[in-house]
Amino acid sequence: MPVFSNAEMARRIAGLRDKLVTEKIDFAFLHTADSVFYLSGIPLLSEWGRPMWAILPASGQSAVCGAAIEKENMEFHSAFDEVLAYGDDENVVQASLELCANFIARHSTGKVRLGIEEALLPVGIHRALQGRFPNADLIEIGPAIEELRLVKSDEELRILDLGGQLAKVGANAFLEALHENVTELAVAAHAVAEVNRAMGALSTNGLTSTYAYAQFGDHTMTPHLHPTSRRLKRGDLVALNVFPVMWGYCTELERTFVFGEPSAAQRKPLDAVNEAFDAIKLALKPGRAMSDMAQMERDIFRRCELDQYVRHGTGHALGIMIGAGGREEKGELRIYNPRKLVSNMVHSVEPAVYIPGVGGFRHSDVMVITNDGARNTTDFPRDI
Repeated sequence: MPVFSNAEMARRIAGLRDKLVTEKIDFAFLHTADSVFYLSGIPLLSEWGRPMWAILPASGQSAVCGAAIEKENMEFHSAFDEVLAYGDDENVVQASLELCANFIARHSTGKVRLGIEEALLPVGIHRALQGRFPNADLIEIGPAIEELRLVKSDEELRILDLGGQLAKVGANAFLEALHENVTELAVAAHAVAEVNRAMGALSTNGLTSTYAYAQFGDHTMTPHLHPTSRRLKRGDLVALNVFPVMWGYCTELERTFVFGEPSAAQRKPLDAVNEAFDAIKLALKPGRAMSDMAQMERDIFRRCELDQYVRHGTGHALGIMIGAGGREEKGELRIYNPRKLVSNMVHSVEPAVYIPGVGGFRHSDVMVITNDGARNTTDFPRDI
């Protein structure tokens, strides 16, 4: 069965249609897997080189367009009115745009204004789009979709809460697999296997692309490094990273610790990251600026003489994170972002420093903003 209720999908569609009417845009014409899923309900977790489009008019019939191999998936999950499928007998970009153009022509007259995710549209597809719709006005609509996605519904929060439970299962499995001489690959694989096993027990409708990173020693300097055959030795810094992905909704749980007794060089950044981690989570509440969280992190690290080792933002919005449309700029906990937190936003908190010759130190929890603070979906020990 589809993961979201009819009422939830109708809410999302109505929200975007309101924005189309306000901006006098005739059709939203969306291409990222994240936005197509959010508006249509179709889980396209990998395009495999074949584009999928969602066509939502300000009023009237809607359609999704995708590869013939996705036809049953589209028909089963779509909250839209029509499904348009193309084969591989011709260029898939041109074939899909032809179907979309014919649909739009049937449901419009004269020149149209198309709302597109311009900032995320590959140059080649953008040119093909201009070629197929030479008389259309192409209007950036990506920020409007970001606005809709930033505040989560109760149904979305249930998925993210389940992700938090699964993240803790994966983190425990990660620790269970640790022993001297074990590889990063073996530890990460065990964590993912246990998350998937638990999901089968906790959900009768699970769909996942869960992953995990295990990083030992100087591999902690590269936080998104996939696991390797590096073997664990005593005294290594260890980065635990578990990312349950339920129906495209990503949760993350990250901890840094030492396998053995920490050295003085390791202890100082660990203590500083712990201090920032606690302070920022406690400060989260409606009305606070996202930039305040980033400033708090910098102030703590500056006092500890570690601010020169900061390499990334303090946190980001969580929700659908399938592809290019998965990071909402408006939800970044960064110095430049003055946006205010509101209830039912979901953010990671991940203060970190990366010190050459010592390692990368980062914890991350996923926090849901409540009416008077924030609750932690991934609460897990740090005194490992």
